[in-house]
Amino acid sequence: MQDRMNQAILRELRNNGRISWQNLGRRVHLSGQAVAERVRQLQAQGIITGFSIKESRTRHFITVIMQHTRFAHFESWLGQHPNIESVDKTSGDGCYLIVYATDDNAVLDEFLTELLQHGSYRLSSSVRRIL
Repeated sequence: MQDRMNQAILRELRNNGRISWQNLGRRVHLSGQAVAERVRQLQAQGIITGFSIKESRTRHFITVIMQHTRFAHFESWLGQHPNIESVDKTSGDGCYLIVYATDDNAVLDEFLTELLQHGSYRLSSSVRRIL
């Protein structure tokens, strides 16, 4: 159920996923217990699947066009890189979309050089985070 109260709770959690139930309740005009129950319901419905943090590191969006079909090997290789925020197997222009977070261009360059063993890529970098 996506009512206005749930939308308000989700909006507040997007801004601060570590807010206490009591403070969240104050912001949306519910008790801390009522907020906690709504959040549990949102989790049970699959609307909330986890809580995350926002970082200030630059995010780089890398579209990978594979040169081989050893996808399991590639995905395992990706798991060795701690700066990877997420990887999606995609359809369309590329095979994978990687979100890589770092402010160190040498680290990014090293990753991209290693990536060439698997295929070509297109790189876009975040200039400013909007939401």
